Amino acid sequence: MFSNLSNLKKAALFYGLVMALTLAVVLIFRLVMPQNDLVILAHMLMPLLATLIMLFVFTGDGYGGDGRLPLGLTRSGWQTWGLALLLPLPILAVSYGLAWVSGTATFVAPTASGWLPDLLIKLVINFLIIALFVVSEEIGFRGYLLPRLRQLGDTQAILLSGFLHGVWHLPLIFLTSFYLAEGNPWLTIPLFLLLLTAAGALYGKLSLATGSLWPGVILYASFNAFLGLFITLTMMRSPLAIYLVGESGVVTLGVTAVVALWFMQRWPGTKVHRWAGLADKSESVNPANPLSTGTK
Repeated sequence: MFSNLSNLKKAALFYGLVMALTLAVVLIFRLVMPQNDLVILAHMLMPLLATLIMLFVFTGDGYGGDGRLPLGLTRSGWQTWGLALLLPLPILAVSYGLAWVSGTATFVAPTASGWLPDLLIKLVINFLIIALFVVSEEIGFRGYLLPRLRQLGDTQAILLSGFLHGVWHLPLIFLTSFYLAEGNPWLTIPLFLLLLTAAGALYGKLSLATGSLWPGVILYASFNAFLGLFITLTMMRSPLAIYLVGESGVVTLGVTAVVALWFMQRWPGTKVHRWAGLADKSESVNPANPLSTGTK
């Protein structure tokens, strides 16, 4: 066990582990089941597996006492659930609205009878399915990695965790045809990494501000569910559309970045409470409040 590692070293070890696990899973699917898109679901579970290995094998932090880590799972953060659920709607509405107005894409109005209830049911089902798997990603990147990067400062930790989350997708992008397969990768991949960094700023800020993982999970799942909805309602009219909207869209990136910047500057700061077991010898602690650290 590596019980005496600093938080930053634990973060580095976790990231190396989750990348190794992800690469192994993607390669196994590529060799055994190259046409099976279940690789996406297996890929999404690797952050949870890496976290469990870190807690119960490598560091032993998960074995009871003061070292047990709730990973933000024990607080609800329910006050921000409504915001997390609805925030992606205006972000994507503005992004796709600009594409519709520009003529690079066209809004496709549903025509079947009873389309609205069907659309809402599909949206809810997609949200629940996505949330089930997103929990694994958020446990890894915002529950385990982000708090251990806070020695760098909260802003740096939030942005870095978002960027590293994006990089973690690269084995899936490069070695399969199921994810971010359209467009010029020299353009789509940088835009995707920047979008994940900006979106990660929203997830991370909510997590640190509430001390809860759940608002980030809801926001992440809602973003993907609404994205699926807007894709359904959109017909691409130009090859340029792929670089304007969606996960590799510069307009989606721009709107998300503006909202993330506002969040980072205006949203309340980190709660004084900390998730158990995160103290690092290099962190300064306020004697008047032993639950607060000098990392801001």
